[in-house]
Amino acid sequence: MAKKKKTYSDYLKEQFGGLIDRLDISDLQKEFLKSRWLDQLMWLEKKAGQSQKQHFRLRLITIIGGVVIPAMVSLNVRDGPAKDVIFWGTFSLAQVVAISASVEEFFHYGERWTQYRKTAELVKTEGWQYFQLSGPYHESSSHSAAYRSFADRVEHLIQEDVSAITAVLEEAQKEQGQAQEEVTSQFSQMAQELGQSRPLPPPPPPRSNYPVPPQPARRPPMTAEPAGPRYDEAFGNDGLGNDGFGNEAFAGDLGDDLVPAPAPITSQPPRSSSSSGKAHVTAPPPPEINDPKLQNLKAPPGEPISPRAS
Repeated sequence: MAKKKKTYSDYLKEQFGGLIDRLDISDLQKEFLKSRWLDQLMWLEKKAGQSQKQHFRLRLITIIGGVVIPAMVSLNVRDGPAKDVIFWGTFSLAQVVAISASVEEFFHYGERWTQYRKTAELVKTEGWQYFQLSGPYHESSSHSAAYRSFADRVEHLIQEDVSAITAVLEEAQKEQGQAQEEVTSQFSQMAQELGQSRPLPPPPPPRSNYPVPPQPARRPPMTAEPAGPRYDEAFGNDGLGNDGFGNEAFAGDLGDDLVPAPAPITSQPPRSSSSSGKAHVTAPPPPEINDPKLQNLKAPPGEPISPRAS
């Protein structure tokens, strides 16, 4: 079975762990040093290494792709299968370069690597000074007497690291917000210029779901003609100006202009009136005259014959 290769973090953990066990402090203080100082140092070393690798990898892709893409475009191959290979290769490499640059800009691996490495070295330096009772601990007589000052300084360094990482993230968000605002303003300006140069068409008329059939033209309402007094109602039912009891009607009281005169009795056949719809009463035809002397004597046409006295 192959032996696992030790990393730099494993070496530091093993070395500092042995030094902590040899210090003249209590077991509880030794556990605090391993759980807080040593564990935090190992985490900072790990994050610094990961951020460094990501930063170098993305930056190398961006730099190499930015140099290769112009060279591939300058080949200018027009025919043959190499044209498609160069085209799709250039397109794919451009996408990879754009993605790597965007990821680096979003996560800020370079700034994180710098901050993690700085804090890790400060924490490591603080531990070496405490082990050797040098620097700010040179006046302490033992490690147990300098433990409180060491713990206080370590916690202060960790808080500064957290504040710095938070500031980096806030600055990154602020830059993204400014970039988004710039893009939005550019799009708004382009839309405004486009709207001024090319007016928008008018909105379409509203469409009805159910078509309304054409309504037929309405006829004007028929007005009833005023009904006048009937001749037979005013002057009797016999049509001769009598009231039905043999008496003359009161035609003189109504006036000549309101009561029409009775039709004269002639020897001509009766004329029908289509306008009034009433038949005029005429006298019966005269009797036949057998006397040859009186046959040539005839009354002029249209002359009324006086009624006989009863």
